[in-house]
Amino acid sequence: MQTCKGITAIELMVALGVLAILAMLAAPSFGQMLERQRVIGATNSLLNAMHLARSEAIKRNERVTLCPSSDGETCREDGDWADGWIWFADRGNTGDRADGDPLIGHAAPNLANVQVSGNSPVRDYVSYVPRGTTQRTSGALQMGSFTVCGRAEEGRRVIVSSIGRPRSEPQSDCKIEP
Repeated sequence: MQTCKGITAIELMVALGVLAILAMLAAPSFGQMLERQRVIGATNSLLNAMHLARSEAIKRNERVTLCPSSDGETCREDGDWADGWIWFADRGNTGDRADGDPLIGHAAPNLANVQVSGNSPVRDYVSYVPRGTTQRTSGALQMGSFTVCGRAEEGRRVIVSSIGRPRSEPQSDCKIEP
């Protein structure tokens, strides 16, 4: 009698059933991981822009301002940072980019399903002076925080200290609706 080596159809169906169950268990975790990575990516992009604006202010010995922008050229008036941001040499000390202000950089990270907003001191702009500290256009100290939220309840918070140094930390009560 001849024996064939291989697997039967029943063994194949059982293996596929087990694989399907494992895939169904892993899918929500994978979705949550992707959501966390979106939030972390947006946070890191914002932190990077702040570090670049700060170093440019020191290097150029002039005010450099970071503001929300949807077109990569002008500042937004509504304080919505989700479409990206620009940083520029703010020669008029206005917190808004004028025609003569040179654009230094812009970032438009893929922020699908991510919300970025700042509290009132940093809602419209973050401005670095030549010392590397933040300062409002009125001359007052500027410090505040941004929240970066996704659909998960965990987000990130970017805090701008009194000396202008940005840092991030976890934010637990953060969720946007789809």
